Amino acid sequence: MTRRWLIDLPTRIHLWSAEFQIRHRSSASDPARLRNLDVLRAYRRSRAFPRNDTGVRSTPYFVDTDGRHCAVGHLMRESGEHNAVRRIAATANLARIDEMDPADLAWADRSGLTKRELARIQPQYTSTAQAAVDLLLWTALMLVPFALLSGLLGRIGLQRTGLRQGLVGATVLLCTLWSLLGYMTVWMGGAHSGDGLTLIWFGWAVVIAGPIVATVVMLRLVGRDRVREAAVAPITGVAAGVLMTIVTGAYLIAGAVDLAGREPEESVGDEGLPLPYGGAVSGVDVYFPIGFGALLIGLLALAWSTRELRRGARV
Repeated sequence: MTRRWLIDLPTRIHLWSAEFQIRHRSSASDPARLRNLDVLRAYRRSRAFPRNDTGVRSTPYFVDTDGRHCAVGHLMRESGEHNAVRRIAATANLARIDEMDPADLAWADRSGLTKRELARIQPQYTSTAQAAVDLLLWTALMLVPFALLSGLLGRIGLQRTGLRQGLVGATVLLCTLWSLLGYMTVWMGGAHSGDGLTLIWFGWAVVIAGPIVATVVMLRLVGRDRVREAAVAPITGVAAGVLMTIVTGAYLIAGAVDLAGREPEESVGDEGLPLPYGGAVSGVDVYFPIGFGALLIGLLALAWSTRELRRGARV
């Protein structure tokens, strides 16, 4: 139950924000408009959302292979537009609202909602592969504050124990909250079953539990005089640097492999007409500048921390 709640939370947030924005956009009291917004609210609470099993990295999904309808498809079905829903599912299942045949969206004129509002309601769903790759990047970015923390701790005198403990506690707390948000976001599209499940749970352990467990263990070792307090910062830097290097390396390699095997992207068909899914293609999006930036920070943290450990060992 908790896992499903986490999976569906990003979509629920999207639909809640869309409903809130549309309800407060005007004081219109069109009965059809209000009824559809109430239906949208009930749909959001039901969490019967599509799962992206298409292989496309990120796409709308009108009706998935298990018969789950997206928000707009659900509104149309509840209004009795079964034939239009079937036509859209057959001809434009991955299309955005403005790419669909206007004849199939004639219902919009009777719904009390504009096509722009329907486009605002329509979510996109991330593929399993994209969600897993995004989790790698998010993990690397979450480790950046820990790499910076190791440098700060190395510059603060040991006598300022309260400040050092406050920095550690604040960093762990903020990164835990940040990683929780990112975890729910990248899990939205489908990396919650099958082969993706192991990676997701491993990511959860690394991103959420890892820093907390490492902090507790380090404090206990220091308290028992097994680790010198002056070595805490370099050890933290080595751990953050190694993890960032591994994670960003995997992220960049995944992107390079995907690019090498990807067919050229085409946004139009043979007759020069837009593809029914808006030119979306399979594969993953990898942001190489951000990835290389995170890799550089990880390597710098590793180099600095290793140097500090060696210097401390000679003292």
